[in-house]
Amino acid sequence: MKKSKTRSSVPAIHIASLCMKAEKADVTFVVEDERIPAHRLILAARSNYFQALLYGGLDETKQDEITLMVPLQSFKDLLRYIYSGSLSLKEMKEKDILDTLGLAIQYGFTSVENAIINYLSLNLTINNVCAMLDACRLFGIDDLLSVCDEFVDQQARDVMKHETFQNLTFESLCRLLDRDSFDAPEVDVFNAVHKWYQARQDNLDQYKVIYDKVRFPLLSHSDLVTVVRPTGVLTPEQLLDVVAQKETVHKLRNRVPGENVVNEEITWLQLYEGTIQCAEVVLNKAHIINKIELCYKMDFTDRVDYFVDVSLDKKVWERVGECHHKKATETVHFRARAVQCIRVTTAEAHEEIESIRATLLVKQKKNAIYCAQVARETENEVDATQNGVTQSECKKQIR
Repeated sequence: MKKSKTRSSVPAIHIASLCMKAEKADVTFVVEDERIPAHRLILAARSNYFQALLYGGLDETKQDEITLMVPLQSFKDLLRYIYSGSLSLKEMKEKDILDTLGLAIQYGFTSVENAIINYLSLNLTINNVCAMLDACRLFGIDDLLSVCDEFVDQQARDVMKHETFQNLTFESLCRLLDRDSFDAPEVDVFNAVHKWYQARQDNLDQYKVIYDKVRFPLLSHSDLVTVVRPTGVLTPEQLLDVVAQKETVHKLRNRVPGENVVNEEITWLQLYEGTIQCAEVVLNKAHIINKIELCYKMDFTDRVDYFVDVSLDKKVWERVGECHHKKATETVHFRARAVQCIRVTTAEAHEEIESIRATLLVKQKKNAIYCAQVARETENEVDATQNGVTQSECKKQIR
């Protein structure tokens, strides 16, 4: 048994040693002016793409040199996988990983494609998410795109401030700005969009489209005057139109559904000549919510009536429900609406409310993110038996 195992590994080792070597090579690829020797039979055995290219009767079938318009480093990395069945993602640059993903899709290496997608989903950061958004849109990788979307929604402000945001393609930026869940103050959105466009001023076709994605009515009067007006992006007439729309338009960017939007401290006030106690929270920006939770400092004893009101401007308040201190946490559900101010009033003299939570409650959808356990398993192991290559001949480890 030991002899058979040793003998079976010899061909695989020998095949790996032939990678990009002139020994017995019968075709040369020219990539970015570099000549790379290869072996038709090995490539055709591992990939239907190369089978068609080298033996399918195309012009390249008769050519000794074939020019490919692909990234050089990623082509070399994929060749190493073809010959050895091994690819170490941890040792590769992120740009090369994304380029290799594109080649894996193009050449039909499904196992490499899936392993890279899983690896990237587990290693998503502020530094690489913009590049991944572009790659996912370009290659049509919907599962990884959903992972990136969720990450960006939760880190919107940090993503816009990062230097890689300026590298987003026009199409990816438009898609991102169209998302209601891209949760950031609109003044930050404007500044990021303006900086993005300033680096591409020669493309006038994108000017109107990209600035139309900014929801100007969500900006405060102060921001419109001190931030937007000096840039000249809007004419005086357009600024007046925006001010008029502020009274009716509230298409908000909202935090991830289910996430608490209250980070501010509770302020205790006295209303109506001190006869009514009021717990008030003013959010840093408006959010769409439909659920408010009151968490009390002590367990319930006697009934205490709490009335929950919401507002956008602290001028017009709407009552959405009431609680009675019957348990440690009580919840009020109401129709989803834009809210920036929350007020809880009571006739009692005690400040028993510990905290206030506000969320947007939605029906759960199937999670688009890969299961972490499955992702970690496939991160380190890829089926190397595709295209007729046995696992003992071609043992792939992706780290």
